[in-house]
Order: sequence, then C-alpha cells, then structure tokens
Amino acid sequence: MKNHKNPGSLDHNGQEPTAEVSKWRWRPGMNPRFALAVGVVFSFVGLLFILLGLVSLIAGIQDSRSTPIKYPGVITGYTTNIFDNLPHVVIRVEKPGSTITIAPAVSRTDAQSLHAGETVVVYYSQRLDFPYAIEGGSHVYLLPGTSSSGNLFGSIALMLLGLIIFPYPAFLASWAWRDLQAQGENKMTARILALCSSKLNRAPQPGITSPISRPTYSMILEPVDASFSQDMVTFPIKEEMYHELRPKTLVEITYSPHLHHIYFVKQVDENHSQSAEYD
Repeated sequence: MKNHKNPGSLDHNGQEPTAEVSKWRWRPGMNPRFALAVGVVFSFVGLLFILLGLVSLIAGIQDSRSTPIKYPGVITGYTTNIFDNLPHVVIRVEKPGSTITIAPAVSRTDAQSLHAGETVVVYYSQRLDFPYAIEGGSHVYLLPGTSSSGNLFGSIALMLLGLIIFPYPAFLASWAWRDLQAQGENKMTARILALCSSKLNRAPQPGITSPISRPTYSMILEPVDASFSQDMVTFPIKEEMYHELRPKTLVEITYSPHLHHIYFVKQVDENHSQSAEYD
C-alpha cells in the first residue's frame, strides 16, 4: 500500500506525533492463517445471505402465481405483541399429520370480526410455507405485512447485505492463501521514514466505546532495493515494535506481500545486526 505523505517532525522518542493512521486498510497486516479463517467464515456468511435472498425471491415470485394451500383451523384466543402493537389471533391449525398453533398479527378492524371458537381457513404459500391470509365466513382477511409473494423487499435486502459482506472477506481469504504459499520468500531492505500511531492524534473519549477503540500503529518504509517498484510502503505493526524501532533505521523485513504482515525484522547496522521476530 503506497503512502505519498511526507513524514513530519519527530518527537523526543523519534516517532511522528502528527502522522495520521487510517482505521481502514485494504492490506490489514493480519497473520495469513488468521486472515484465511476470518475470510472463509465471512465469505461463507455473505454467500449464504445472497443464496437465501435469491431463493426466497424466486420462490416468492412463483408463489404469487400459484394457488394457496388451505388448512382448516380454530381460533382459540387473542394475544398482544409489544413490538408491532397489533392484536395477534391464536389459531390451532390442522396440517396433514400434525397440529400446530400460530399467532399471526391482524388489523384491529379484522380482530373485531374474528371470534374465539370460530372455524377458519388459513392460506399458506406453496413454496415458502407461511400464512398470509385467514378466511372466516365468506370474507378473506389479509395479514398485515404479508402477501402470497412473500417479503420481496426482505429478500432483496438480504441479497444486498450478502453482496456487501462477501467481497472483502473473499479478497482477504485469497490474499491469505497466496501469502501462505509464499511464506518466508519475500524480503525487503528499507529505511524507516516514520512510525505512526493513531493514539497520538485521538483525544480520550469516556464511555463504553473507549476500551473498544484500540490505537493502531504502522511504519512507513522507503525501500533501498532498486528492484522494488514502490517509493514508500506502509506496514501495520504491533505496539511493541512501534516503541522499539526508530525512524531512519535501516531494516530488513520478511513479510507477506498481499496482507503486509511482518514475520521478521532485522535492524541492519554497519558493525552488527540485531534481529527480532514478530508474529
């Protein structure tokens, strides 16, 4: 990840107090094994949302063109729900081989027409198998918020949510897999231009969100290898590395090329070399 910001003045420890570190990075610096697990899990969740939304959308469209399945039932009473503030009619429904009890919401006007002990017919969609209407006497009462086609907006929203979740975890898993194949093969000699911390730029905020928001650390490197194509590269680092390293230091790093995770750091000096492993 390139960073074309010129480093500013340094504090007494050599770090850059004015360097801004973005909370969002395409290359997060995660360990490839952990990134692979996270990427696979969230990719599966996103893909599952897409498939569920697509299946429910197709089934809903087909149900809108199909005749409903009708099951006989008996109204046993009423209940209320604090979430929708509507009356719910309790119906004992006789399905083939089983008897179930449902409590769908009805409008206040319809609730006055449906009485306990009354025999009704409940309309179910063929494929999604959910109730969307009640037939009592010679009148059909549609249940609020339902239709024979299901919840089309809910299906589309589920698909959109999956499309939002899926892409980045998929890239994350792909980067992690490629980094695992090339582990230990990517090395770079570079000079540290700046050490950056979001902690230095953020004022303390009281409340429950304060412990959750953790500071982030990174270092900006200038590669000395002529073969390296980028002028400056940013690597996320841990807090202990931030405090141990100093700007203008020449280092040799072993890293993952896609996630920018650092495996080893060796401080290069004319007289001696000091190495430290970070994982």
